[in-house]
Amino acid sequence: MQTDKIKLSVEDIIASLQSLDNSERTRLQNALFELQNDLDLKHAIQENLDDIKNGRVSSHESIMKEIKATYNS
Repeated sequence: MQTDKIKLSVEDIIASLQSLDNSERTRLQNALFELQNDLDLKHAIQENLDDIKNGRVSSHESIMKEIKATYNS
């Protein structure tokens, strides 16, 4: 499973933190941030696909009415 591989990689990286210099730590933090963003995006997409599959959808018109009511008050 991909998640298990990611967890192992992160654990390995964390174990090696003592040997990293500041630039390596910065690159690691950026990579972990991007990884978390990717995982969050995949989760959000999956939730939305599940909503569509289960009929939990709204029309474009109803969403636009909500937006206009909220921001054009």
